[in-house]
Amino acid sequence: MASDPIANYLFKAYPKKAELSDGGILTLRSLIPQDRSEMGIFFEHVPEEDRAFLKEDLLNREEIEIWLDGIDPERESVIVAVVTNRIVGSAILERQRHGWSRHVGEIRIVAHPEYRRRGLGQLLAQSIFELAQQAELEKLMAQMVADQPGPFACSDVWDSAPRQRSTSRSRTGVAPSTTSS
Repeated sequence: MASDPIANYLFKAYPKKAELSDGGILTLRSLIPQDRSEMGIFFEHVPEEDRAFLKEDLLNREEIEIWLDGIDPERESVIVAVVTNRIVGSAILERQRHGWSRHVGEIRIVAHPEYRRRGLGQLLAQSIFELAQQAELEKLMAQMVADQPGPFACSDVWDSAPRQRSTSRSRTGVAPSTTSS
């Protein structure tokens, strides 16, 4: 694990403080085993229409345990946003370690309803995009709620990366594709 560039990056870059658009302060950090209970509480507050985009039934505590036990650090990285020991957001980067699609990553970002429209999604997107750069991913796919402007705005964070981005946006859940410059 010591030679894993993703693990090294996460160790050096996190935890870190971040400021929301309304001045609120939170901590961004990697998910830790002690977060099990808090992740369950967090997902209980996620609206049903948003949970439809998640791969697991995260209202079911057993499913949460199975998901958490199955996280492979070689394939999946989870960053959480924390305010006073309460998880208020999560960003997941899933990637293939081998094969033809190892240059493609999948992201999932979820924000607690009380923290939406305060810049949390963009903070999580920036964090996960930086992680994707460290993983040398060339394409990112995302599933998002198409009738909300926030998720599409988060994809613009990728513009700040030294890559070229296509200008097309899809409401079917594929984030703008990127290629190395």
